[in-house]
Amino acid sequence: MIQADSVYITPPTNTSAIDHPMMFPPRDPTRRRFLAVVAVASVVSAGTLAAATATDPSVPAAVAVPRHSRPDPVFGLIEAHRKAGRDHEAALDEQERLERIGDEAVDWIGEASCHAAFNAFDVLLAAPAATLPGILAKLAYLQDIAKRDAWMFNDRPGSATLLIESFAASIPNISAVLS
Repeated sequence: MIQADSVYITPPTNTSAIDHPMMFPPRDPTRRRFLAVVAVASVVSAGTLAAATATDPSVPAAVAVPRHSRPDPVFGLIEAHRKAGRDHEAALDEQERLERIGDEAVDWIGEASCHAAFNAFDVLLAAPAATLPGILAKLAYLQDIAKRDAWMFNDRPGSATLLIESFAASIPNISAVLS
């Protein structure tokens, strides 16, 4: 009997037809993938709303301009996290300098600033935005972090929960500004 050297119609017997990459592309089931999809979807939908406010004069001014005169607290939390990150980088630079000259007490130098940066990150993740510009700024900032330091979302237990809860809490805040 002639042996077939290729399969044209039937799937190979060592794989499932359901898992065939032509039918169903491989998916990344990780939390990082979920966070990326959620962040992109949020940015796209919020960006569409922001674009509508800029181009359509029938959109109420409350969509683009917050009612209260104070800035959204999220902006201060973003700056606090940036500062904590700069402080940690400076501590790591000092630790590296001390290691080069042979100082033995270098292990503890970056520890406090590392904890401060992580705490600032946790506070930022958990804080709801009060305005549309605040939530857009938070999304953009977290997207930037995800691009360059995605490990920050993976290394912090509960970061996905904090993020989802903060965005869920942001919706009524923004709705209150819009109404």
